[in-house]
Amino acid sequence: MHISRKVKLLILIIMSLSVFFIYKATNHHNITYTALGDTIATGIDCYGQKDYGYNDYIKDYLANINKLKSYSKEYTKEDMTIDQLSNTLLSSKNVNEKNTKKDLKMILRDSDYITLNIGLNDLLYKMSLTADFTEDNLDLIITEIDQSFNNLIEEIRKVYNQEIFVIGYYNINKNNKFLQLAIKKLNNIYKKNTEIIYISTTELAENPNVFFPNPNSYYPNYKGYQLISNKIITKIAKKLEK
Repeated sequence: MHISRKVKLLILIIMSLSVFFIYKATNHHNITYTALGDTIATGIDCYGQKDYGYNDYIKDYLANINKLKSYSKEYTKEDMTIDQLSNTLLSSKNVNEKNTKKDLKMILRDSDYITLNIGLNDLLYKMSLTADFTEDNLDLIITEIDQSFNNLIEEIRKVYNQEIFVIGYYNINKNNKFLQLAIKKLNNIYKKNTEIIYISTTELAENPNVFFPNPNSYYPNYKGYQLISNKIITKIAKKLEK
């Protein structure tokens, strides 16, 4: 049976529309993911090289399920402190201004998920300024960091209202009991903050042979970063299922 050119064209249009709508239904590239923070966030490995960090594994997960729109780790660097990140945010232009380049406020405003690793540099620096260390001195330092961290989260919340995953720290130097106490108190700052989702990393220190093949490095191998990423991915996946 002869099919006219008009009918063929109509069939082609219908088929094209069907493919388009199927694509739209199964490919929701609508998630913008932003990583912020210090050396752990940059992905430095146990041999001091920049490699895949936990945020890169999260990015891959979102890409593999066709959800990733964009990913930024522009505001991660090895010496990042709470105050540095706060100052960067405060100095950013108003999100309503027309800018040729996205600054931090605009990036956060457009984000759907944020991960944050921050505070250890602040703690170590403040501890280094104190010669005769006591627990009272430590509590003063923790109080300062607590205030700075809360201020940072408040500023982030002015432009961003989704999940903030804050990754805790671990202590692999079992001989330094004071540092162990300091990191515990630092993590308590994050645990009590109701504006963030705290991600514990204590399993890393509990299994040094698995996650720290280089005993002279504070930074884990890829297995350690995968452990951190899997904790966050599990929480993201539960939300995406709803």
